[in-house]
Amino acid sequence: MTHQMRYTAAAILVALLFANSSSGSGSGLHATAPAAGTGDVASTPDSPGQSRNPNRAAKAVNVTVDVLRDRHAISPYVYGGSYPKDAATITDSGLTVVRWGGNATSRYNWKTFTNNAAADWYFEDFGYTEIGDSDSVKYIQDVKAAGSNPLMTMVMLPWVAKTSGWSFSVAKYGAQCGADPYNSDAGDGVQPDCQTAITGNDPTDANVELKDSPQSGDPPGTVYRDQWAAALATAFGSAPHFYNMDNEIDIWGGTHRDVHPNPSAYDEMRDTYLAEAGALKGWDPNAIRFGPVSCCWWFYWNGANNNDKGAHAGVDFLPWWLNEVYWQDQLTGTRSVDVFDIHAYPDGPDTSGYTQAQKQALSLRIYRDYWDPKYVSESSTINQEWATFIQPKKTIPFRIPRMRALLNMIYPGTRLSFTEWSAAFAGESDFSTALADADAYGILGRERMYLASRWVAPDPANPNYQALKLFRNYDGRHHTFAATSVSATNDGSPNLFSSYAALDPTGTTLTLMVINKNPQASVQTQFAVNGFTPKRVTTYTLSPKSPNKIVASSQKPWTSTRRFAPYTATLLVVTGSMPGTPSADWDLNPDTIMVPARGTTTLQPKIVSGSGTVTLGTPQSDSGITLVVTQPNLTTSQDGSITVTAGSAPGFYHFTVPSTDNVGVAQNQSGWVVVGNPPATFSKTGDHQKGAPGSKLNLSVILHAGRSGGSAAGGTVLFTTDAGTLSNRLVTTDSSGNAPVVLTLPANAGAVHVTAEGQFGLGHPVAAFTETVE
Repeated sequence: MTHQMRYTAAAILVALLFANSSSGSGSGLHATAPAAGTGDVASTPDSPGQSRNPNRAAKAVNVTVDVLRDRHAISPYVYGGSYPKDAATITDSGLTVVRWGGNATSRYNWKTFTNNAAADWYFEDFGYTEIGDSDSVKYIQDVKAAGSNPLMTMVMLPWVAKTSGWSFSVAKYGAQCGADPYNSDAGDGVQPDCQTAITGNDPTDANVELKDSPQSGDPPGTVYRDQWAAALATAFGSAPHFYNMDNEIDIWGGTHRDVHPNPSAYDEMRDTYLAEAGALKGWDPNAIRFGPVSCCWWFYWNGANNNDKGAHAGVDFLPWWLNEVYWQDQLTGTRSVDVFDIHAYPDGPDTSGYTQAQKQALSLRIYRDYWDPKYVSESSTINQEWATFIQPKKTIPFRIPRMRALLNMIYPGTRLSFTEWSAAFAGESDFSTALADADAYGILGRERMYLASRWVAPDPANPNYQALKLFRNYDGRHHTFAATSVSATNDGSPNLFSSYAALDPTGTTLTLMVINKNPQASVQTQFAVNGFTPKRVTTYTLSPKSPNKIVASSQKPWTSTRRFAPYTATLLVVTGSMPGTPSADWDLNPDTIMVPARGTTTLQPKIVSGSGTVTLGTPQSDSGITLVVTQPNLTTSQDGSITVTAGSAPGFYHFTVPSTDNVGVAQNQSGWVVVGNPPATFSKTGDHQKGAPGSKLNLSVILHAGRSGGSAAGGTVLFTTDAGTLSNRLVTTDSSGNAPVVLTLPANAGAVHVTAEGQFGLGHPVAAFTETVE
């Protein structure tokens, strides 16, 4: 996506519905605004990128590598991209995922191999191609043959492109604000005042219908998802069957307004997803479904319809959507979202007045957006009052831990992906983009992302292509950054210095990425390494002197002091050994979670590899949360238990849990607790009633939003009973916050327990009823 500016939420919405700009997915919607704040001090010494002064031009940095701290697998799928140059580029660069995605794929016709360009280019139909393939089935085959994993897009809109055509003919609909300079009859769908959208156009001008399966009376040219999914499933074979469930459905009313003229609404985005995700699983039982594929920060928290949030208890969109999907899955007994997917262009300020050097510096600090709990956003898209009233510290993105905390709170076991990301403020070919990309790859692995796909995949002509190869093919023989992330903290400025480390499965090779983002000063670096004894090192360096080539050194004995030249990314491949190898690796399960103020939750640490046993020690944490180990002993058949209690202040709180295994090796795992607003509450009526078998009892709860940041009307309440039947399981609160339900008592005498649960976005209030069958 581009980094265009929109100065208010209203302007963003207008642009979404009526603009013709092009961008990453084609939507032109990565809105930014003049800097409302600058980078604050970075995190505490226990956090991943610790630094005490991010604006200090550090010329000496201490790096501490600890292979027994924060050990976890790096997902192989974080090194992805869209639209690589060709199949040979996929192989050479080591891309692990290649995405068939973006706005063009939302209207792809798998029979005619065409797509509609939508608002990106005058709503015209064109032949589709990626890596030279127009056939989606052949594309999967070719991506696999190149050594990567295809990520396809399953269209959820009811229209796809014809062989040729356009949606807003000037001859048919009259003069328009703009028209294709190469096809004067293809208008932009906006009246000559350049403000008023043309409505009532005929979708069949440029499209044919897309349906789930054939039915009698279907119009000529209709195409079918079930047939397409069957063909894709066969092509996937033994590879992961990755599917984006369409693309940026939250802004269909702007990007695809010729076939979807109304703003996307909360209920529509839930219902459409559930219907098509469920159907896809039937057509392809191996489908791994990514949703909701949200476009950008504002729409993480808001619907395109300005009234939608207020009609849904004031709950932010993404938490609302995930909660609704989770509860529907609870009712049906089947999972419908496998990977929670959003687009994550780190928002920046208006750069129209920036020098090239300022744009370069921005690129090199902007990925603090992903992880830094003290980085105040420089964009008014984030650094403003209106985006959310529920999220804590809303001017600080903290994007990956914040999203993972939501997932682990609402729908445990759901993984996180960014299927679009980039931040090339100074241009794709600028060397700053190469260093920024290297930073991003390190962050994505360290922060436990499941999958990430850059928009677009690096071009071999640009230096950032080599940045990808530093992680995926640093020596031309397809050796890679190692697969087990370990701690690599430093005391430098996160604006100017980054470090990442990973260990190979044998424990004999440590890969260490060091990025000196300072364009002028070398950095003298002192390394301290715990749990690993370095012996020899080979360096692989990307620098402005050789921007299109990774320069390797000869192998040399390890020394703990090293100087890194200005503006370089250096991979150190260090051979050595571990004095003590853990008998088991363990995970906090989860390492990051959200809790309402004064709320509690439970972590269930577990063994993830090895056959040994682990004993947990006493946790340490920031003031504002407490952790108590209630089951310290971990085995392959027994999980541990840690009770987390939040204080009253919303915010981000770091903690560390030490451990020792049965062979005496000490490890540490750390994580985050995101503390939200105080929870909403319920009052209840109908508790402690008695009745004969088969009689009906009226129960209800009233939602009180309190200081949760939400409101009472339009909230969803989930009712559950251990006996008898309920008139409804899911009930929406009325204008007074009331949610009634009728319980039909069972045939057998005894107690009946009913539970009412409120939405997690409101702090998950709970009310319990006990009724008696006489």
